Amino acid sequence: MTEMELLDEPIKVVVAHEGSGQITPQRLVWREREYTMISVGRQWDEPAGHYVLVEAAGGTRFELQLRREDLTWRIRRVWWGQTFV
Repeated sequence: MTEMELLDEPIKVVVAHEGSGQITPQRLVWREREYTMISVGRQWDEPAGHYVLVEAAGGTRFELQLRREDLTWRIRRVWWGQTFV
């Protein structure tokens, strides 16, 4: 069973910008740990920012937010993967 946690914490994200306007997170650093993305899912816009669902190696999934007001990245939700240590 996967556990989901609601958060609002700052992170560092390395992204690639696609010609279509999509943002592709490649790596993120959170709580002094680096995660490499293996897939990027749905992206959507809301008044507070741009949101992206991603999955890291090991199965941990994140909902990321790029805030409009200051262009900083935040983790909004995390679903812990089976192999998370």
